[in-house]
Amino acid sequence: MSEVSIVIPTYNESENIVNVLNEIELKLAGHNYEIIVVDDNSPDGTSELVKKRSIENRNILCIRRTWKKGLSSAVVEGVALSSKELICVMDGDGQHDPKDIIKMIEHKNAYDLDLVSGSRFLNLSSEIALSKNRKSLSDAGISFANSFLKKKLTDPMTGLFLIKKSIIENIQDRLYKDGFKILFDILMLNRTLKSDEVQINFRPRVAGDSKLNISTIFNMLGQIVENVTKGLLPASFFVFAIVGSVGVVIHISILSFLLLSFGFVVANAISTLIAMTSNYFLNNYLTFHNLHKTFSERLSGLIKYSFTNSFSILANIGVASQFYINNFSEISSALIGILAGLILNYFLSLNLVFKK
Repeated sequence: MSEVSIVIPTYNESENIVNVLNEIELKLAGHNYEIIVVDDNSPDGTSELVKKRSIENRNILCIRRTWKKGLSSAVVEGVALSSKELICVMDGDGQHDPKDIIKMIEHKNAYDLDLVSGSRFLNLSSEIALSKNRKSLSDAGISFANSFLKKKLTDPMTGLFLIKKSIIENIQDRLYKDGFKILFDILMLNRTLKSDEVQINFRPRVAGDSKLNISTIFNMLGQIVENVTKGLLPASFFVFAIVGSVGVVIHISILSFLLLSFGFVVANAISTLIAMTSNYFLNNYLTFHNLHKTFSERLSGLIKYSFTNSFSILANIGVASQFYINNFSEISSALIGILAGLILNYFLSLNLVFKK
């Protein structure tokens, strides 16, 4: 068997991770492997459990990150510390069967492949392990992802795959570090890879919550835009702009309704506050991956977001007025002002409101 480094990104997997480590030890006994758990400072004590386990097994290494969050960046950091020729990325929730690591390595060696991904749907036998909502989200993500890939896969969003270490090292500077679907990112960035899929034994989650949600789909949209534009448009800015557009619709809809009962000044003030509040919560969930989790964090974040919005509004008015004075049309001046306000609002939100 080839040497393999198993990289496991984790967040709040204390109920699962020890069983995962024990199962890897059991099923890969006699093989040359190492396990690198990269934990995003889980408040449930995931990293502490892994570190205790690493005392008993020197093949286990744990990194507790307090400086960065995100699955893709966790994989990159795990790869940087790995010492083996092959990298296997797998989840820490127990849904992946370690026996499939051996299957993927054998398949890789038999066909001289660069990458082997573990598909949940190659023969459709694993659908039972997904809830109805998660299956719907997964189906939508797979169909959308395949429209951007050279080689169509039955499961481009899988969390279990085997890849040569050198391939990740060659593209790591271009990977979308805040992403959750690193396999999809790799396949988009390197379209020359010799790859294939194998059916895996995808099992029901025993404990904890799935990380797949609607935020992941928006994250993928941004990831695609960032890759297509070669980083000119950051993924988070793209999602931030979508949320801003939704805010405009909310503002206009509520304003139209309130004008039936109130004057413009009152109606516009109320609709502005509602739209701004909805934008904050949508950005927290969709753009910044629920960074603010507690009530106090969200209250503080909303106050900061409202404060920064005042500057973006002033920028919008000032830039639009300046362009209008210089003989631009009303519409073009307004649109340029909106863009200026959006850009300023994004950078202030990124660096003041949602700073990691």
